[in-house]
Amino acid sequence: MDERELANHVLELVDQTAYRQSLRKVVGVRLAIGGRRVIDLRRLTSMFDDVSRGTVAEGAELLVQVLPVRRHCRACGANFDGLSEDVPCPDCGHPHTEPIGGEEIRVLDIQVDDSAA
Repeated sequence: MDERELANHVLELVDQTAYRQSLRKVVGVRLAIGGRRVIDLRRLTSMFDDVSRGTVAEGAELLVQVLPVRRHCRACGANFDGLSEDVPCPDCGHPHTEPIGGEEIRVLDIQVDDSAA
């Protein structure tokens, strides 16, 4: 998924929420993105600014939290925060571990302007 596609998906969720909640003005959107995702955060922000023009989210700030990659050691069963690339297990030292997270994308919250009429 490229940055424009992701920005469109986020805007779709924001629009649906705004409609259901009768929101008039969204001022911020917080996202959590897994660390295995290769996303240019500056480009994502720019694309969100682009796609949100003329919508309830026009001018909203997009804040992105990059989540750690969860890894699993097959040797000892430990789960731990790691990196995208293969890293040794901190518990038993086994040289090969597998990623078990880091691909997720979640909208954490949507901030609104309560004074917008």
